[in-house]
Amino acid sequence: MNVDEPLEAGSPAPDFILTANTSRDIGLADYKGKTHVVLFFVREYN
Repeated sequence: MNVDEPLEAGSPAPDFILTANTSRDIGLADYKGKTHVVLFFVREYN
C-alpha cells in the first residue's frame, strides 16, 4: 500500500503504531479480532 493513496471506504485499515499519552506504544494489530475499535485523533493538544 502506498501511504500517499487514500483509503477507500470499507477497506481494511493499515497497521500502524502510535504512542499513547501514557508513553506506551499501541498498534492497531493489538486489537485484531476485536469487534470494534474507535480511533480518536486530537488535532491540537495543549
